[in-house]
This record gives sequence, structure tokens and C-alpha cells, in this order.
Amino acid sequence: MFNIPELFDKITPFKIDSLEDIGDILQYALPWAGLLAVALQGDQPGAWKWLWSGVAVTGSTFILKQLFNFTPLGRRPNGGNSAFPSGHTSGAFMGAAFIHFQFTFVWAMVPYLLAALTGYSRVQANKHWWRDIFAGAVLAIGIVWGIVIY
Repeated sequence: MFNIPELFDKITPFKIDSLEDIGDILQYALPWAGLLAVALQGDQPGAWKWLWSGVAVTGSTFILKQLFNFTPLGRRPNGGNSAFPSGHTSGAFMGAAFIHFQFTFVWAMVPYLLAALTGYSRVQANKHWWRDIFAGAVLAIGIVWGIVIY
């Protein structure tokens, strides 16, 4: 969520070659769209909720990846490690869920579809299993719900 140099590397002209690249961009663009929305409204408490949501989702994803790394859940389809849960998906769903709970579901319909596309891009690129995508989405939605609603 906070790796800005990778985002700028992906959005250079003619650098988007695949669905995987689109997923790489959306994992950052969706959370930052949520911050932009509260900033345009001058909603300082909303900005703090965004920050805490991002820190909690990113931290939880990192911790779970470390816990499951040396288990069968940690294996990626391409043989790599740190599969569970999907960080790209949790970042994208953090942004969509933040927009949903901070504003309304109507505003979050397109972000949720784009977050799902991010998850699909990870499966299509052979980087994650569907369980990793589902876990990243549920993790992000649950954490953001807990922070924004309560």
C-alpha cells in the first residue's frame, strides 16, 4: 500500500504489459483513492481512520505471511513462498472497504470490482491460489469494518 516507487515504475508510459501490471497498480490506487475522497471533504477523522486501516491491514497481512510461510498455505502456485494471504488483494480491498464503510456501498461498487480484478490478476499470473485471494479480501474488509464502524 505504501510502496510509491513501485507504483510510479508501473505507471510510466507503455509499461503496462499485462493484467498483472494492472493488479500491481490497483493495489495502491484503490487505498489512495479512499484517502483522496476524505481529503477532498476535509474529513480529518476519516483520514485517521484511513491511516489506521492501512497500517492494520498491511501489518496483519505481513504477520500472517510470516506465520504461514513455511506451511502448505505459504506455497505459491509458481513454487515461491509467502502466498497466504495475498498482499495485493488485501491492499486493494482495504481501499474498496474503506470507501464502502466511510461513505456508502454505492460508491464502493466499482472499487470492489477493481479489487476483485486485482485478486484475479494474482491468480492469472500464477502467484496465488484462490484461497489466498479470499483470505486477503476477508482480512481487509474485516479490519476496515472494525476500524471505520467502531
